[in-house]
Amino acid sequence: MESGDSPSKFKFHPNAATSFEEAAQDILRAIQAFPTLPQRANTPEIYAPFHLDEADIIGTPIVQQTSVDVFGQQVGFFWASKGIRVGWEGEQYQRIKQLVAKIEKATKGRVSNEFLINHTLSWLQGSLESNRADGFADYIQEQCVNEIKEHEIWIPIYRTYSAQNFALGNVEFRTVTKEMLDKWSCKLSPSAEPNSPVAFANDRDRSSIQGSLAACVTVEAEVDKAREIAHKTANNAIGLLRFISPVNFQHKFVSYAVPVGRENTQKTVEYFLEQGEIRRQKQAWIDRGPDSWNVDDARNMCPGVFENLQRLCLNPNESEFRKILHQSLLLHAQNTISAEIAQKLVYVTSAIESLLLINSTEPIQKNLGERMAFIVGRDLAQRRAIVQNVDKFYSIRSRLFHHGEEVNPDDVTVIDQFFCNVWATFAELLAKLDLFKSKDSLIRDLEDKKLG
Repeated sequence: MESGDSPSKFKFHPNAATSFEEAAQDILRAIQAFPTLPQRANTPEIYAPFHLDEADIIGTPIVQQTSVDVFGQQVGFFWASKGIRVGWEGEQYQRIKQLVAKIEKATKGRVSNEFLINHTLSWLQGSLESNRADGFADYIQEQCVNEIKEHEIWIPIYRTYSAQNFALGNVEFRTVTKEMLDKWSCKLSPSAEPNSPVAFANDRDRSSIQGSLAACVTVEAEVDKAREIAHKTANNAIGLLRFISPVNFQHKFVSYAVPVGRENTQKTVEYFLEQGEIRRQKQAWIDRGPDSWNVDDARNMCPGVFENLQRLCLNPNESEFRKILHQSLLLHAQNTISAEIAQKLVYVTSAIESLLLINSTEPIQKNLGERMAFIVGRDLAQRRAIVQNVDKFYSIRSRLFHHGEEVNPDDVTVIDQFFCNVWATFAELLAKLDLFKSKDSLIRDLEDKKLG
């Protein structure tokens, strides 16, 4: 893609356009005929909660056939042409995906793979059915120009609240207000009757969104690519925000402060049968942590930490130290949404080891324990306690990962203390963003203190 500041200037490099055109023509020549699929037998009796008839359909339906592999990934595309089932499958379809991957790279991350797949298949099918005159590269370029726009996207966070707006880097956190949702509900379903199924569905959705914070991102891209970029950016910012959550200090809790729809709330469902008939049903939510979170309370519990996070996010790539601290914190953030203790241990240890170990060959327990001790410990007694905790923790970790032993109740205190020590280490280093330019300079400083 040639350089430009606006979508109207979007243009493929001439050499790239020629390459795309030649590849599309090769794919056209590889069209194949396929046998008609037999009717599937013994299909599951899936319950349909509602039915659509002709009156519910706007426009002319487009029927397309695809084939997928065992992972649900598309590996073929077909349609009926003059009574014959034609298309591409297997190696020939992979050529389409390879062409799309090259086009996606040329768009410099502003157009989604799915968008390009759909329009590539549309052009290929149209060229074979109607002998269309427009070239492939020109067609794809025009579709990209038409669809690349600036989007302001708000991603609501599940039951996460604050009385003030704030920012972490280029992500702003704002409250989704009642007024906003009232206006949207009127546009979405203006004729919905109170207590109707539509009104019930709207109320259910609003209960987890209204008054909550949203991560707000502005992106210039095709709409599906914009959504993808916005979610990745928001997920990182929300993860860093969770660093000030109390769930960091105890391994048995998880945070539900994630984009709405990803909160992974779980429940159990059981049917009790007698003589082959259902007599009773039981449902219960699995409680793994607080079902809501007030960010203001969390900020008050650890003054200064959030402000240091903001300083880091303003320019995370300013130095090598800032960059690796930022990456380690993102890794650490995954433990707060992981329910299983083994997952939590992986994320917490990987995060702190990536920050405080020089390489994969130096002894972990001794170096990690001593370096954490000199970062966090205020006196000899505190430093000894941290070193001892790290030794005990890694013994538990070894039993779990290398010998398959379960964590026993006596281990809980050690694990939770290790989590607290890791959190305190990150918090201390956040306060020293400008003291170190690299991880090496941090470790040299800590080694000097040990010898001093």
